[in-house]
Amino acid sequence: MYYLGLDIGGTTIKAGIIDGANHVLEARKAPTVVDDLKGFISKLAELIRDFQKSTAIDAIGIGVPGLRSSKTHEIVTSPNIPCLKNVNLEQLVADQVHLKVVSENDANAGAYAEFVCGAGLGLQHLAYLTLGTGLGSGLVLNGSLYTGTSGYGGEFGHTVINPEGRLCGCGKRGCIETVASATGMVMTAVEKLKTARSGLLHEVPRPLTAEKIYDAAVGGDETAREVFAETARWLGIACANLINLLNLEMIVIGGGVMASGELLLGNAHEVARRYAFAPSFAGCQIVQSKLWPDAGMIGAALLARDR
Repeated sequence: MYYLGLDIGGTTIKAGIIDGANHVLEARKAPTVVDDLKGFISKLAELIRDFQKSTAIDAIGIGVPGLRSSKTHEIVTSPNIPCLKNVNLEQLVADQVHLKVVSENDANAGAYAEFVCGAGLGLQHLAYLTLGTGLGSGLVLNGSLYTGTSGYGGEFGHTVINPEGRLCGCGKRGCIETVASATGMVMTAVEKLKTARSGLLHEVPRPLTAEKIYDAAVGGDETAREVFAETARWLGIACANLINLLNLEMIVIGGGVMASGELLLGNAHEVARRYAFAPSFAGCQIVQSKLWPDAGMIGAALLARDR
């Protein structure tokens, strides 16, 4: 049997066929239509039909960056895809392609993938964090994906750690994703560059990106290294809070920012050690994703299979 997983991003849709052994057999990409619901559904249907030409698909899973109601199955809101507001995406797509369709928050889908066949295989309690434009998160507790009363649980990136802090895309101030994400790294760099001496980071072409900051850090730029140290500090504090709250077995970290590897993760690990309860920390691994960048896509397909 074959399942199709779609991971919807603000700019790109990633889609892939998963077989019974959880292997990705074929993957494709398409641009995301963000401001026209009819065009958005049309693009999804077109992508799905392309796969149907060569594969008999049994069900489709869709990971969406936003809040999905477990009661109505509607996408209540998706900040990066404005056309998805109180939309039953499952029904609209199913009507087009005549297949079973399930949807889920994209980070929840990533968490499920890591639990079923990734870094968290065989565990019962884990958190999945994905550091990209924001900080996505999903939880597996007692061996099940945790989504809360209405399906909106697990939004750890919007835990407020500084009420007077930076304005977040959600409209509130001081969310953890404003300091532990690619966007947060750029904000930190801009702030530090106001007082920093000359260096590589002053000379890189604008606009700044997390990747450019990483390249400067590898090149020895002091300011860029300070940006990574500060980001790692916030990420480590976030991990410590999760460990103390949930007594997890593992925190899996993915996302584009994690391409920096130990430059971020090593420091975050030490900060988490400092702030977490020692016995709880001893029982929790903090590791990089095994399935990134396909975790969301794989998880969506697996949810289609298992639901």
